Parts: sequence; structure tokens; C-alpha cells
Amino acid sequence: MYRWEELPAEVRDAVTSACGPIRHVVSLPSGLTSGAAVRLATASGLMFLKALPDDVPSAGLYQRERRVGAVLPATVPAPRMLRGGHTAGWVWLLFEHVNAARAVNLAPGSPDVAEVVEIVRVLGEALTPNLGAHVPSVGDNVEFLRKRADALLADPPADLEALDAYRSARAALDVDTLDGGTLLHTDLHEGNLIAAEHGMRVIDWGLACHGAAWVEAALLIPRLILAGHTPQQAEAVAAQIPAYKSAPDEAVTALVAVWALFREFVARRGPLPIRASRARAASAGRAWVEYRTS
Repeated sequence: MYRWEELPAEVRDAVTSACGPIRHVVSLPSGLTSGAAVRLATASGLMFLKALPDDVPSAGLYQRERRVGAVLPATVPAPRMLRGGHTAGWVWLLFEHVNAARAVNLAPGSPDVAEVVEIVRVLGEALTPNLGAHVPSVGDNVEFLRKRADALLADPPADLEALDAYRSARAALDVDTLDGGTLLHTDLHEGNLIAAEHGMRVIDWGLACHGAAWVEAALLIPRLILAGHTPQQAEAVAAQIPAYKSAPDEAVTALVAVWALFREFVARRGPLPIRASRARAASAGRAWVEYRTS
């Protein structure tokens, strides 16, 4: 993680030019990307800066988020991107700062569940068609997952559960069924949602892509299972989202199988600090695959 004073002077000058004189800075946790995450107190109010060298793999996600931030309409509940730049070998994004009033809770019975359902509905309507963000197709995103999934299935660990269900669902994968013209976030979970004082906000659009609107709702289901819902309960929640009603059953099962297998892969072969969290996510996805294939 980089602190404000560790950023190149050219980057700090560009940010200051964009936001005005800076009175105070506070470094914040930066998540998996290990870039800079800084809260800036300026004469215009609080702002949030994220920045990363452009020679690290995650820089592409920042560039994607920059393209999305440039087109998101005001109807989308997300912090506004105020400015973005590529300076001195760094990608930087400046947002309005949103204070979290509390942690997001997607467990059964939480009022946050209904709010997230409404957010997915709003995203589907506001971002169809894609408003011009130059992002990959959902098929490209899934291809990244599929390669790891297939590597795992080619040499499955002895303790890999639901192997037959995984193989059956994976065999039905047809990325053409995921195509569409909706701009998708594809990574809605508690860590990418802020429960602000006046409603929930969606952050971190680095995995955004374009595809069928139902994909957003489908990818929410394993997150709900991870939060404590049964697969049946989670599907009932997703059924409240209009776009999900058009989701082809076989395509949903294939998508979640690849999603879960990717996390099975990372839980075994990924960086040690994230293996436990990916194992929990894989377990949720696996439970849904088994429910759908039983």
C-alpha cells in the first residue's frame, strides 16, 4: 500500500490541480490491489483518491473503472468520479467521498437485502443499453474464470466436492447465452457496497463488462448464500429482480459452476492471504450448483 507522500510529485500535483488545495490526508486500506487509497480534505469537501502504478496487473482494472466512471449517470447509486488521469506512470481516480454509516449486511432478514435488490433493478434499467463505456464483454470475464476452472477439472484434487455436478454444469457453458448490451458491475458483495446515511452506494467497477442484464442478478446469488441464505432463499430473492426472470436455467447453472470453480482454484493455488475467503465463496457457489443439479 502506498501513502500519499509516496506518490510521485507529478501525481500529487495533478490531483491537487483537480481538487484544489488539500488541507489534510488520511491513508485508508487499499484492498487487494495494494495501491494508494487516500481520503483528502479539501476546501470543496472530502474526496477519495485511488492510485496505482500502471505496470502492475491490477492497473487494467483501474483503467476500466475510469472508463465506467466517465459515463455513469446520476441515477446510478455510486460515488461520482470527479477526475481520472494517467500521470508519471500512474493511474489515478478521484471520487466524491462517501462515509459508511455502518457495515452492509446481506444475511437473511436484513433490510439491506431489499436495498441491494433495488440497486440491481436500477442498474439494469439505467445501464441498458451500455452508455458508451469501453469495457470487455462478460464472455471475456468468464473466459478468465473458465481457464482456471478447466485447469482444476483436468486434475481435480481428491477433496474437491461435487465433481460430477461441476463437470455437468461446466459442459453446458455457452458464452453466447451471456451476451447483451447492459453495462454490468459483476462483483456486488458487502465489500463493494457502502451503507451511506442516505442509501447504499456501489463502488469498485474494475470488473465491469457488458452482457445480459440477468447476469448481475445471477452473480448476486452466491453472495447471498455466503451471507447465510439457503440456495432456495437466495433464488427467491433474485426472482424479485425483473431481469432475472429471463435468465436461461442452463446458462445460470454453467455460469455459477465456473464462478465457483475459479474460487476453488484460488482457494488451493492462489495467494495465501486470500485462500480462506475464496474457500468460503467456493463453498457457497458449490452449494448452489448442487442445488440446481440435484
